[in-house]
Amino acid sequence: MWNNQVMHDHLVGYLKDNRDHIIESWLTEANIPSHHLMGEEAEEKSGLVPLAFYAEAFDTILHIIKTGKAPSGIFQTVHLDDFLGVTCACKQRCFGGRVCIELHDAGLQAFMSVFDEDWDADHEFNELDRELCADTINHALSGFVANEIEHCRYKNFRTDCPFVTTMAAETNISD
Repeated sequence: MWNNQVMHDHLVGYLKDNRDHIIESWLTEANIPSHHLMGEEAEEKSGLVPLAFYAEAFDTILHIIKTGKAPSGIFQTVHLDDFLGVTCACKQRCFGGRVCIELHDAGLQAFMSVFDEDWDADHEFNELDRELCADTINHALSGFVANEIEHCRYKNFRTDCPFVTTMAAETNISD
C-alpha cells in the first residue's frame, strides 16, 4: 500500500499523462443547458463551455489533489460566471440542469474514464487504488466547484439556484 503523498504524486502524474483524453471526455460528456434564446430553439441547442475553462479546471483539480487544499480565491482566468448566461444557463427549477452540478458529474466521469480496465491496460491501479483515487478526485472536483459557486456573481440573482438557498439557510442557522 502506498502512503498518501506517493499515491497522490502517482495519481497526478497519471492524470497529467491522460490530460487530453480527460478534457475531451469532460467536454463531450457535459450536458449543459443552452442559454434561453427563443423558446423551443434554446431547448434544441446545448450550451457551450469554453475549452479554456476545462483546461484550467483540470490544472486546478490536479493542484488540489497534490496539495490537499481547495482554492481559497479565484486563480483561473475563465470562470463559471464568465459564460453562464452568455452561452449557457441553469434550467429553472431543475436540479439536474444546474451547470455547476453537471460540470462536476461529467468531470468525475471524465477523470474516472482513464481508470477503466480498457484504458488502464498496464493495470497501474488495483481496485482499492481506483476507489481511493475516485474519492480523491471527487473531493478535488467538489472543492473546485464549490469555489466556482462561491465566486459566481449570478447565483444571488437566480432564485432557482439551490446554492443560494443553502447558503442563506446556513447563514440563518449561524446567526
